[in-house]
Amino acid sequence: MEAHRVNVLLHAIGFGLVTAAIIATSAVAFSLQYAVTDVPNFAHGELLTVAAYAAYETQQHGLGLAIGAAAGATTGAAVAYLMYRLVLRGFVWKSSRLVYTVAVTAGISLIIQNGLGILFGNAEVTLNLPSDQARHVGPFLWTQTDITVILGSLVALATVHLTLRHTPFGRAQRAVADNRELARASGLRIERVISLTWLMAGAVAGLGGVALATSRSTFGPLLGNSFLLVTLAAAIVGGVGRVYGAMIGALTIGLVTELSGAYFNAGYKQVAALAVLTLVLLVRPSGILQVQRTRAEA
Repeated sequence: MEAHRVNVLLHAIGFGLVTAAIIATSAVAFSLQYAVTDVPNFAHGELLTVAAYAAYETQQHGLGLAIGAAAGATTGAAVAYLMYRLVLRGFVWKSSRLVYTVAVTAGISLIIQNGLGILFGNAEVTLNLPSDQARHVGPFLWTQTDITVILGSLVALATVHLTLRHTPFGRAQRAVADNRELARASGLRIERVISLTWLMAGAVAGLGGVALATSRSTFGPLLGNSFLLVTLAAAIVGGVGRVYGAMIGALTIGLVTELSGAYFNAGYKQVAALAVLTLVLLVRPSGILQVQRTRAEA
Protein backbone atom coordinates (compact mmCIF):
# COMPACT_ATOMS: atom_id res chain seq x y z
CA MET A 1 0.00 0.00 0.00
CA GLU A 2 2.82 2.40 0.87
CA ALA A 3 4.59 1.61 -2.41
CA HIS A 4 1.36 2.33 -4.29
CA ARG A 5 1.02 5.72 -2.63
CA VAL A 6 4.60 6.60 -3.54
CA ASN A 7 3.98 5.58 -7.15
CA VAL A 8 0.82 7.71 -7.33
CA LEU A 9 2.77 10.67 -5.96
CA LEU A 10 5.70 10.25 -8.36
CA HIS A 11 3.45 9.74 -11.37
CA ALA A 12 1.45 12.85 -10.47
CA ILE A 13 4.66 14.85 -10.15
CA GLY A 14 5.77 13.55 -13.56
CA PHE A 15 2.48 14.57 -15.16
CA GLY A 16 2.76 17.89 -13.34
CA LEU A 17 6.14 18.55 -14.93
CA VAL A 18 4.67 17.95 -18.38
CA THR A 19 1.77 20.29 -17.62
CA ALA A 20 4.18 22.86 -16.19
CA ALA A 21 6.25 22.76 -19.37
CA ILE A 22 3.19 23.63 -21.47
CA ILE A 23 2.00 26.32 -19.07
CA ALA A 24 5.49 27.82 -18.91
CA THR A 25 5.73 28.52 -22.64
CA SER A 26 2.33 30.20 -22.61
CA ALA A 27 2.87 32.15 -19.38
CA VAL A 28 6.37 33.30 -20.35
CA ALA A 29 5.06 34.57 -23.69
CA PHE A 30 2.23 36.44 -21.94
CA SER A 31 4.59 37.94 -19.34
CA LEU A 32 7.21 38.93 -21.90
CA GLN A 33 4.70 40.81 -24.01
CA TYR A 34 3.08 42.43 -20.98
CA ALA A 35 6.43 43.47 -19.52
CA VAL A 36 7.43 45.47 -22.58
CA THR A 37 4.04 46.86 -23.65
CA ASP A 38 2.01 46.96 -20.41
CA VAL A 39 -0.98 45.56 -22.34
CA PRO A 40 -2.80 42.53 -20.86
CA ASN A 41 -3.63 40.49 -23.95
CA PHE A 42 -6.83 38.54 -23.34
CA ALA A 43 -6.58 37.20 -26.89
CA HIS A 44 -3.37 35.42 -25.87
CA GLY A 45 -5.11 32.05 -25.82
CA GLU A 46 -5.97 32.43 -29.50
CA LEU A 47 -2.27 32.60 -30.34
CA LEU A 48 -2.05 29.05 -29.00
CA THR A 49 -5.11 28.00 -30.96
CA VAL A 50 -4.02 29.35 -34.35
CA ALA A 51 -0.64 27.69 -33.86
CA ALA A 52 -2.31 24.36 -33.12
CA TYR A 53 -4.37 24.64 -36.30
CA ALA A 54 -1.23 25.53 -38.26
CA ALA A 55 0.37 22.30 -37.03
CA TYR A 56 -2.79 20.40 -37.95
CA GLU A 57 -2.78 21.86 -41.46
CA THR A 58 0.85 20.86 -42.04
CA GLN A 59 -0.06 17.30 -41.11
CA GLN A 60 -2.94 17.38 -43.59
CA HIS A 61 -0.31 18.09 -46.26
CA GLY A 62 1.80 15.12 -45.21
CA LEU A 63 4.40 16.98 -43.17
CA GLY A 64 5.74 15.88 -39.79
CA LEU A 65 5.09 17.32 -36.35
CA ALA A 66 8.48 19.06 -36.25
CA ILE A 67 7.48 21.09 -39.31
CA GLY A 68 4.12 21.60 -37.62
CA ALA A 69 5.83 23.07 -34.57
CA ALA A 70 7.80 25.47 -36.78
CA ALA A 71 4.59 26.41 -38.62
CA GLY A 72 2.84 26.95 -35.28
CA ALA A 73 5.59 29.24 -33.99
CA THR A 74 5.60 31.20 -37.26
CA THR A 75 1.81 31.54 -37.28
CA GLY A 76 1.71 32.59 -33.63
CA ALA A 77 4.37 35.23 -34.29
CA ALA A 78 2.55 36.55 -37.36
CA VAL A 79 -0.85 36.77 -35.64
CA ALA A 80 0.65 38.46 -32.56
CA TYR A 81 2.44 40.99 -34.76
CA LEU A 82 -0.75 41.75 -36.69
CA MET A 83 -2.67 42.14 -33.42
CA TYR A 84 -0.21 44.79 -32.36
CA ARG A 85 0.21 46.63 -35.66
CA LEU A 86 -3.43 46.66 -36.73
CA VAL A 87 -5.26 47.06 -33.41
CA LEU A 88 -3.26 47.41 -30.22
CA ARG A 89 -0.50 49.78 -31.25
CA GLY A 90 -2.52 52.85 -30.35
CA PHE A 91 -3.39 51.43 -26.93
CA VAL A 92 0.28 50.76 -26.20
CA TRP A 93 1.44 54.27 -27.09
CA LYS A 94 -1.47 56.13 -25.53
CA SER A 95 -1.29 54.16 -22.26
CA SER A 96 -5.04 53.57 -22.45
CA ARG A 97 -7.05 52.58 -19.40
CA LEU A 98 -6.99 48.92 -18.51
CA VAL A 99 -10.69 48.41 -19.15
CA TYR A 100 -10.28 49.51 -22.78
CA THR A 101 -7.43 47.13 -23.55
CA VAL A 102 -9.22 44.25 -21.83
CA ALA A 103 -12.36 44.91 -23.87
CA VAL A 104 -10.47 45.21 -27.15
CA THR A 105 -8.35 42.09 -26.66
CA ALA A 106 -11.40 40.13 -25.53
CA GLY A 107 -13.09 41.26 -28.75
CA ILE A 108 -10.11 40.08 -30.80
CA SER A 109 -10.35 36.75 -29.02
CA LEU A 110 -13.99 36.30 -30.06
CA ILE A 111 -13.24 37.31 -33.66
CA ILE A 112 -10.43 34.76 -33.96
CA GLN A 113 -12.49 32.02 -32.32
CA ASN A 114 -15.36 32.52 -34.71
CA GLY A 115 -13.02 32.88 -37.67
CA LEU A 116 -11.45 29.52 -36.85
CA GLY A 117 -14.92 28.04 -36.45
CA ILE A 118 -15.80 29.23 -39.96
CA LEU A 119 -12.56 27.92 -41.48
CA PHE A 120 -12.31 24.58 -39.71
CA GLY A 121 -15.75 24.02 -38.25
CA ASN A 122 -16.63 23.82 -34.57
CA ALA A 123 -16.06 20.08 -34.39
CA GLU A 124 -12.75 18.99 -32.92
CA VAL A 125 -9.86 17.98 -35.16
CA THR A 126 -7.22 15.39 -34.34
CA LEU A 127 -3.45 15.50 -34.65
CA ASN A 128 -1.76 12.37 -35.95
CA LEU A 129 0.59 11.34 -33.18
CA PRO A 130 2.84 8.29 -33.04
CA SER A 131 1.39 5.61 -30.77
CA ASP A 132 3.82 5.01 -27.93
CA GLN A 133 3.62 3.39 -24.55
CA ALA A 134 4.40 5.21 -21.34
CA ARG A 135 7.69 4.13 -19.87
CA HIS A 136 9.66 4.90 -16.75
CA VAL A 137 12.13 7.75 -17.02
CA GLY A 138 13.71 7.70 -13.60
CA PRO A 139 10.79 7.76 -11.13
CA PHE A 140 8.37 9.26 -13.67
CA LEU A 141 6.05 7.61 -16.19
CA TRP A 142 6.24 9.45 -19.51
CA THR A 143 5.44 8.80 -23.13
CA GLN A 144 7.76 9.91 -25.91
CA THR A 145 5.32 12.75 -26.57
CA ASP A 146 5.65 13.91 -22.95
CA ILE A 147 9.43 13.90 -23.24
CA THR A 148 9.29 15.85 -26.50
CA VAL A 149 6.98 18.45 -24.93
CA ILE A 150 9.34 18.92 -21.96
CA LEU A 151 12.45 19.16 -24.13
CA GLY A 152 10.76 21.54 -26.55
CA SER A 153 9.66 23.77 -23.69
CA LEU A 154 13.14 23.80 -22.19
CA VAL A 155 14.63 24.82 -25.53
CA ALA A 156 12.08 27.63 -25.91
CA LEU A 157 12.62 28.91 -22.35
CA ALA A 158 16.40 28.69 -22.70
CA THR A 159 16.18 30.69 -25.92
CA VAL A 160 14.14 33.39 -24.16
CA HIS A 161 16.66 33.48 -21.31
CA LEU A 162 19.66 33.77 -23.61
CA THR A 163 17.94 36.47 -25.65
CA LEU A 164 17.04 38.54 -22.60
CA ARG A 165 20.37 38.23 -20.84
CA HIS A 166 22.98 37.99 -23.58
CA THR A 167 21.82 39.97 -26.62
CA PRO A 168 21.49 43.69 -27.36
CA PHE A 169 17.83 43.13 -28.19
CA GLY A 170 17.24 41.53 -24.79
CA ARG A 171 18.91 44.44 -23.04
CA ALA A 172 16.74 46.82 -25.04
CA GLN A 173 13.63 44.87 -24.00
CA ARG A 174 14.58 45.12 -20.34
CA ALA A 175 15.28 48.83 -20.69
CA VAL A 176 11.87 49.47 -22.27
CA ALA A 177 10.17 47.34 -19.61
CA ASP A 178 11.85 49.33 -16.84
CA ASN A 179 11.27 52.84 -18.16
CA ARG A 180 10.05 53.49 -21.69
CA GLU A 181 10.73 57.23 -21.66
CA LEU A 182 14.27 56.81 -20.34
CA ALA A 183 14.89 54.13 -22.96
CA ARG A 184 13.68 56.52 -25.67
CA ALA A 185 15.95 59.28 -24.33
CA SER A 186 18.84 56.82 -24.48
CA GLY A 187 18.34 56.46 -28.21
CA LEU A 188 16.56 53.09 -28.32
CA ARG A 189 14.13 52.51 -31.17
CA ILE A 190 11.12 51.80 -28.97
CA GLU A 191 8.70 50.95 -31.77
CA ARG A 192 11.10 48.37 -33.18
CA VAL A 193 11.66 46.79 -29.75
CA ILE A 194 7.92 46.51 -29.10
CA SER A 195 7.14 45.11 -32.54
CA LEU A 196 9.85 42.47 -32.28
CA THR A 197 8.71 41.61 -28.75
CA TRP A 198 5.22 40.83 -30.07
CA LEU A 199 6.81 38.62 -32.72
CA MET A 200 8.94 36.83 -30.13
CA ALA A 201 6.10 36.37 -27.65
CA GLY A 202 3.82 35.11 -30.43
CA ALA A 203 6.41 32.55 -31.52
CA VAL A 204 6.85 31.23 -27.97
CA ALA A 205 3.07 31.13 -27.47
CA GLY A 206 2.78 29.28 -30.79
CA LEU A 207 5.13 26.58 -29.56
CA GLY A 208 3.05 26.35 -26.41
CA GLY A 209 -0.08 25.94 -28.52
CA VAL A 210 1.43 23.06 -30.50
CA ALA A 211 2.57 21.43 -27.25
CA LEU A 212 -0.92 21.84 -25.77
CA ALA A 213 -2.58 20.37 -28.86
CA THR A 214 -0.09 17.50 -28.84
CA SER A 215 -0.84 16.70 -25.21
CA ARG A 216 -4.59 16.65 -25.89
CA SER A 217 -4.47 15.14 -29.40
CA THR A 218 -7.94 16.53 -30.27
CA PHE A 219 -8.89 20.18 -30.06
CA GLY A 220 -11.27 22.85 -31.35
CA PRO A 221 -11.46 26.65 -31.69
CA LEU A 222 -11.65 27.09 -27.91
CA LEU A 223 -8.36 25.28 -27.20
CA GLY A 224 -6.32 28.30 -26.18
CA ASN A 225 -9.18 30.15 -24.54
CA SER A 226 -9.79 27.20 -22.20
CA PHE A 227 -6.09 27.35 -21.28
CA LEU A 228 -6.02 31.10 -20.64
CA LEU A 229 -7.04 30.76 -16.99
CA VAL A 230 -4.06 28.59 -16.00
CA THR A 231 -1.78 30.81 -18.09
CA LEU A 232 -2.92 33.90 -16.21
CA ALA A 233 -2.73 32.06 -12.90
CA ALA A 234 0.90 31.10 -13.55
CA ALA A 235 1.80 34.61 -14.72
CA ILE A 236 0.16 36.25 -11.70
CA VAL A 237 1.49 33.74 -9.17
CA GLY A 238 5.02 34.37 -10.44
CA GLY A 239 4.51 38.14 -10.59
CA VAL A 240 2.75 39.82 -13.50
CA GLY A 241 5.20 40.72 -16.25
CA ARG A 242 8.12 38.85 -14.70
CA VAL A 243 9.40 36.27 -17.14
CA TYR A 244 11.32 34.19 -14.62
CA GLY A 245 8.45 34.47 -12.19
CA ALA A 246 6.18 33.01 -14.89
CA MET A 247 8.44 29.96 -15.03
CA ILE A 248 8.17 29.50 -11.26
CA GLY A 249 4.43 30.10 -11.40
CA ALA A 250 4.03 27.54 -14.18
CA LEU A 251 5.90 24.92 -12.17
CA THR A 252 3.75 25.66 -9.13
CA ILE A 253 0.44 25.55 -11.00
CA GLY A 254 1.43 22.49 -13.05
CA LEU A 255 2.35 20.42 -9.99
CA VAL A 256 -0.64 21.52 -7.92
CA THR A 257 -3.18 20.83 -10.67
CA GLU A 258 -1.88 17.33 -11.39
CA LEU A 259 -1.52 16.44 -7.72
CA SER A 260 -5.08 17.58 -7.08
CA GLY A 261 -6.24 15.48 -10.03
CA ALA A 262 -4.43 12.42 -8.71
CA TYR A 263 -5.71 12.66 -5.15
CA PHE A 264 -9.12 14.24 -5.61
CA ASN A 265 -10.91 14.70 -8.92
CA ALA A 266 -9.50 15.67 -12.32
CA GLY A 267 -12.45 18.02 -12.78
CA TYR A 268 -11.11 20.22 -10.00
CA LYS A 269 -7.76 21.02 -11.62
CA GLN A 270 -8.69 24.57 -12.54
CA VAL A 271 -10.21 25.05 -9.10
CA ALA A 272 -6.86 24.04 -7.61
CA ALA A 273 -5.10 26.57 -9.85
CA LEU A 274 -7.43 29.32 -8.65
CA ALA A 275 -6.93 28.25 -5.04
CA VAL A 276 -3.15 28.57 -5.42
CA LEU A 277 -3.58 31.95 -7.11
CA THR A 278 -5.79 33.22 -4.28
CA LEU A 279 -3.42 31.95 -1.58
CA VAL A 280 -0.35 33.49 -3.19
CA LEU A 281 -2.08 36.83 -3.67
CA LEU A 282 -3.13 36.85 -0.01
CA VAL A 283 0.41 36.15 1.19
CA ARG A 284 2.47 37.89 -1.51
CA PRO A 285 0.28 40.26 -3.55
CA SER A 286 3.11 40.99 -5.99
CA GLY A 287 3.65 37.31 -6.74
CA ILE A 288 6.24 34.76 -5.67
CA LEU A 289 9.12 36.56 -7.34
CA GLN A 290 9.05 39.94 -5.65
CA VAL A 291 11.70 42.34 -6.87
CA GLN A 292 12.26 46.03 -6.40
CA ARG A 293 11.33 47.15 -9.88
CA THR A 294 8.65 49.36 -11.27
CA ARG A 295 7.49 46.79 -13.79
CA ALA A 296 8.58 43.49 -15.19
CA GLU A 297 12.02 42.12 -15.24
CA ALA A 298 11.67 41.02 -18.85
